[in-house]
Amino acid sequence: MDPRLLMAISDVLSGGSVSTTITAGPSGAQMGAEYRQDMLNSASKGNASTGTPIPLLRGIAADNATVAAIGGGSKATGGKGIAGGEKILSDSELKAQLATYGVKAAVIVAQIMLRYGVLVRQDRKARAAELEADQE
Repeated sequence: MDPRLLMAISDVLSGGSVSTTITAGPSGAQMGAEYRQDMLNSASKGNASTGTPIPLLRGIAADNATVAAIGGGSKATGGKGIAGGEKILSDSELKAQLATYGVKAAVIVAQIMLRYGVLVRQDRKARAAELEADQE
């Protein structure tokens, strides 16, 4: 492996920029939880499989009807029910988390590549200066 790349990785990981990148903005867990809550809020405005508007339901009935609505409705009406709604919520939450962490990882990789580019340019300038000195 190119020693300049190792140096770039070391420079970026030992500098404060990685901790700033990781802590900047919401965490993956926060993004996942917010996305899950947005889905629940959106689904809670619909109707339960009984036809009752979910906002009129209370407690566990409202919770179950909301999750089932996310799953496409109750199993009796052809949807995936509560289990399907929970799976969709979990999958969506995980995807939001992965997307957030993926963006942060991409930023760190970009920082490494920028540092690597600087080191390569410095090497080229030093070699050019050496060649110029040798020719004199």
